[in-house]
Amino acid sequence: MIQEQIAEMYVEEQAARLLVYRAACNRDLGQRNTIEVSCAKFYAAEVAVKAANQAVKIFGSYGFSSEYPVERLYRDAKSYQIVEGTSNIQKMIIARNALGLK
Repeated sequence: MIQEQIAEMYVEEQAARLLVYRAACNRDLGQRNTIEVSCAKFYAAEVAVKAANQAVKIFGSYGFSSEYPVERLYRDAKSYQIVEGTSNIQKMIIARNALGLK
């Protein structure tokens, strides 16, 4: 069901967007936002990769073709897990904060 996949992509994108807004709001209020930023960066990167992966599957063999933007979007999404603090680093920050080990 392609519609189900698209609905999931949309909901996850909205959740990632709200995490970013929360981090920005805390920053605007002058509050510490380290955990919010890490959560937003981690979740948005994971959601981007998941959505791009689903899009490649939806496009089938065309998903790997450079004629369609899906192939580039998948590569770009994958880079979000690596650049600007890897997902593993973000998970470490989140876990330390959740355990009170700041």
